[in-house]
Amino acid sequence: MTASLALAAALLFLSHALPSWPGVRPALIARLGRGGFVTIHSVGSLLTLALFVLAYRAADGGDVVFTPFDWAAPLVAAVMPVVFLLLVARVTTRFGSQGAPNPPRGIYRLTRAPGSLALLLWACAHLNATGDGRRVLLFGTMAAIALFALVKNEIVLRRSPAGRAYRDETSLLPLTGPQGWRGALRGLAEMGPARLIGGLAAYGGMLMLHPLLFGVDPLYWVG
Repeated sequence: MTASLALAAALLFLSHALPSWPGVRPALIARLGRGGFVTIHSVGSLLTLALFVLAYRAADGGDVVFTPFDWAAPLVAAVMPVVFLLLVARVTTRFGSQGAPNPPRGIYRLTRAPGSLALLLWACAHLNATGDGRRVLLFGTMAAIALFALVKNEIVLRRSPAGRAYRDETSLLPLTGPQGWRGALRGLAEMGPARLIGGLAAYGGMLMLHPLLFGVDPLYWVG
């Protein structure tokens, strides 16, 4: 693993963290306009992501940081259907804005941060199943981005009456909200079978494509 990969990882994190930090984002939008901000933020994020990918491909595996447990790979296989379900439900369910969220419905009855939670679960599960320095840095960076997003979103929600009311109605972790199991079951019913099927289909597709895209069979441990 090289210093260039570590630098690329730091830039990738900062490209997400700095422009979206509470107070910075409104100031940039006021100066650049919403369209200008979105354009510059998107281009910057894509450039730092491309830089990270290039540095990742150029780096060697690095030293072994730790040896994964035997159950690490099965854990990834068990967690990923949940990740895909969270992502599909997040993309297909309107949230509103953090200053004025829509009333919680569907996946938002289970967690108020399905996208960030999905990224965190993906990163932590894969981090636990790897051990070489290069992949530890990859998944550690993604976990840091997800954790930053969770903290930042909580700060923003606390700043408006609508956001605070939304926090009182919802929870970060499923089944821990004010409605408990009843709210979770209602949320699942509102999500409908199409989102569940879509999440499972995406998971199945990734199982098939994973060896081609990343050179690793996620089910190598079966049989």
